[in-house]
Amino acid sequence: MAKLVPLFITCSVLIHVASAARILGIVPTPSYSHQVVFQPLWRELSLRGHHVTTLTTDPIKDPGLTNLTEIDLHFSYEEWNKMIMKNVLTFNDNIIGTILSFIDHTMDMYEQQLRHPSVQDLIKGDHRFDLVIIEGFAPMMSAFAQKIQCPFIAMISTDGFTDQFKQVGNPTHLVVYPDLMHDFDVELPFLQRLKSVVFAYVFQLLGIYGNYLQARLVEKHFGPNFPAIDDIMSNVSMLFVNADPVFHKIRPLVPAVVQIGGGTHLRPPKPLPPHLQQRLDSAKDGFIYFSLGSNVKSKDIPAETRAIILETFSELPYTILWKFEAENLPNKSDNVIISKWLPQQDVLRHPNIKLFITQGGLQSSDETIYTGVPIVGMPFFGDQMANIKKMVAKGVGLSVDYTSLEREDFKRKIQEVIRNPKYRNRIKELAELAQDQPMTGLERAVWWSEYVIRHKGAHHLRSPLLDIPWYQYLFLDVIAVLLFVFTLTMYICYKFIRSLFYLLRRILYNRTKKLV
Repeated sequence: MAKLVPLFITCSVLIHVASAARILGIVPTPSYSHQVVFQPLWRELSLRGHHVTTLTTDPIKDPGLTNLTEIDLHFSYEEWNKMIMKNVLTFNDNIIGTILSFIDHTMDMYEQQLRHPSVQDLIKGDHRFDLVIIEGFAPMMSAFAQKIQCPFIAMISTDGFTDQFKQVGNPTHLVVYPDLMHDFDVELPFLQRLKSVVFAYVFQLLGIYGNYLQARLVEKHFGPNFPAIDDIMSNVSMLFVNADPVFHKIRPLVPAVVQIGGGTHLRPPKPLPPHLQQRLDSAKDGFIYFSLGSNVKSKDIPAETRAIILETFSELPYTILWKFEAENLPNKSDNVIISKWLPQQDVLRHPNIKLFITQGGLQSSDETIYTGVPIVGMPFFGDQMANIKKMVAKGVGLSVDYTSLEREDFKRKIQEVIRNPKYRNRIKELAELAQDQPMTGLERAVWWSEYVIRHKGAHHLRSPLLDIPWYQYLFLDVIAVLLFVFTLTMYICYKFIRSLFYLLRRILYNRTKKLV
């Protein structure tokens, strides 16, 4: 029996090795809020024995992850940060122009990334992978899966856009599910319904423009005669969306869409730095945490807005912990603490926290729900406006507009959310709902990733909507036939009635003639 033990161990190891796959992950967006959603997936897949190679702007750099190879594209932040601050403050004034500017700058950034020597080696070398996972915001990266001839999954750090749902044949509706870039009300009045429809088609045109530019990059780096990006994306096995039914709208989903939201990026609690722990512990009236996320920099917001914020904070009895990216903050009051970086999740877990003033990024929204901290929202761009509207509609806080910020209004809303227990009670209810699930978003992402590997794709889960011509989907052929039948019936009835009247008139005429 003892001799069988080594054999059993050897067989177990061989079985494990045989089940290991080679996975390529591509997340080109230089934004920590994008990258942080993918990092737990890379970590978990590598810990399960898979060999994971990633193209990322934020490497994990964990020497314990021996199966993880990271190609560092961190240099992309230089261009990205310039682009963000150039466009973020004008986003609401000129959405179309801002998006066009984003598209053009992003193409330049992709060009730099594709020229990276390690990326060029992946493009030109003879590499083999069993699965490619791409960020859905960069569909051109599906060219890697086309070149390698392996299945791929699209994954995004937000809920899906209309066009992304259409790519996997998921039903969409521009009134019930307007695109997440728009801060529509929960129930859309007519003008917002009109805006949703118009913007959807405008964004579709912008998408065509973006795909054209991406196609040129694909042709340049992957060679001519490459399939169109839309054709490649139509073969995507699955779409992972960072959404969950607690925070986002309930919507019908085909099997190829997997919701992995609900705090996928949350990590176990860690102790705060000692100096920070001491300051927050000693905040006898509690503290307010203020952060505008990783893209919007507090140091770059308009000076007049910053002055109003500082005046408001100086009149509050609470300690203010402010994520501020510069060394000094002129005119700050003694109750304000600034730091270039803060461990946000652990700050939100501190028992003395009273309020989170947030820009409303999705990851920050997840964190405030899971930690049960009410909010005052100060959105700037992207999906932040829509996220804050959802939070306000769910009763977990209030919002302010940074473009028209007033000290008294800002102060009143801060005090209302802190002093009225309904906001904290409501967000705790949401936290209980969010955590009461059969499996975590990360577990779902890992399971379905391995499912696609096991079955060499998920073509059997392909939505039939992808194979229906657009005129059939819109019932145009059925409507045309019904209109034809209806028109023909009306015409026959008309001819019959006309003939009947003509016959009756002839009969009456003949009778009258005989009488005369």
